[in-house]
Amino acid sequence: MQAHGDWVTGSRLEPEAGLVVDLDVRRGDWPRLLALRDGVKVHWSDLRTVDIQELSCFSGFITYRLTFGDGWYEVGGERFTFPLQPYVHGIDLERHCTHVALRAAVLLAVVGGVGLRGVSWLLGALFHLEVPKSTLDRWVKCCASQLPDSADLVHLMDQVHPIREAHFDEIFTLGGVLCSLVLRDEHGRIFAVETVPERTEAAVVAFLTKVKGWGLDLKTFYVDGCEAYRAAIPQVFPGAVIQYDNFHVIQNIFRKLWKAVVTRRKELKQEGVALECAFSSGRLLRLAARIWDGRYLFFTRENKLSEAQRAELTDLLERDRVLRDVRGFVQKVWGIFEASTAAEAQRRLQDLSTAVEVTEGSAFEKASDFLKGRFDDMVAYLKHPGVKRNSLAETGIRCLRRLERGHDGFRGEEGLNSYVKLYQAIKYLGWTVYRPQPNGTRFGALALMPTRTG
Repeated sequence: MQAHGDWVTGSRLEPEAGLVVDLDVRRGDWPRLLALRDGVKVHWSDLRTVDIQELSCFSGFITYRLTFGDGWYEVGGERFTFPLQPYVHGIDLERHCTHVALRAAVLLAVVGGVGLRGVSWLLGALFHLEVPKSTLDRWVKCCASQLPDSADLVHLMDQVHPIREAHFDEIFTLGGVLCSLVLRDEHGRIFAVETVPERTEAAVVAFLTKVKGWGLDLKTFYVDGCEAYRAAIPQVFPGAVIQYDNFHVIQNIFRKLWKAVVTRRKELKQEGVALECAFSSGRLLRLAARIWDGRYLFFTRENKLSEAQRAELTDLLERDRVLRDVRGFVQKVWGIFEASTAAEAQRRLQDLSTAVEVTEGSAFEKASDFLKGRFDDMVAYLKHPGVKRNSLAETGIRCLRRLERGHDGFRGEEGLNSYVKLYQAIKYLGWTVYRPQPNGTRFGALALMPTRTG
């Protein structure tokens, strides 16, 4: 209304359409807008009227009833037409809605993580805007298509905060087998996503080569235990430091030791069932049940335990040697990554690998061998200034999974790319309901020059 006050011809309340504001583009000062010389007139053909939906905070709808046509003018005997959309501020002529309505729907879907069915209901219930789910899907794709490509978006992000780290992980599609490789930078921003048939070394090399082609100089990579990542990164970024994420290290160790706890519980249960003495049998069966109930206590740090949990863990450790070995081994593993230097961490690993419980074929031996096999990557943070122990990749994966679940899956790579690009523009570059151009950068620029016809 502010931009097109001279187009307004009237307003009224209608039972079905709510507040209706009539707009006629022919009332605009088109010679001035088009910078035409004096005497040149603008003509209109194929006149038509459409209803434009607007977000409403009133008890009913707000509708702009817009009359427009195909504009043209004549200069020197030649006829010129011009596109109308660039001069119609705040209104999308193709989708018959305001830009604010369109972007509000996209914000709910992309940042709010609301499924398209939910967005459709919310727009109707809160803002009297009736948009079906299929139309919302087209709106998302339309807004994404007007953004720069992935490389240009990354350049804009790099200008705001330089990208020097890559926190590497992957997400598998819901109900499918395709894998999407995801890179998140040190500022917590997802900056690259690509779907691949398989997480192979060749696929990872191709993905990283494309990222390097964007001009990024990545100095550090944070990865999980995927060997394809470990093999591919030096091929594309030979000078980069690789840090094996501490969370995944501990998770891998705990997975091995978990088997030792479960095996011991089964042994105690079998011994209890086999005993004829009711007292002894009941004692072992109760202990087996307590081990299962307190199975997570063996892998929880002391400062995370409540007083009751600490007392229960102490009692369980006093009753069984294997449980004491598991708890002691866990504490030694934590101690490795609490060392202040790589040399100290190496000594602690050596002490752990020669512990009494590390016997041939045991879970302790497998855990020790795992630590020795990837040790250099695990303690890169002790060797290289600025390198952290933990990765930020998991938060990026949770973000994508939340969006995917809200929309019953992305339905292909195009859907994934659309949501990722919009998420980048909104979260990292300032694209909002009332400010569609991130940081003053024009997205989806439209041609303003007239087109010669006839």
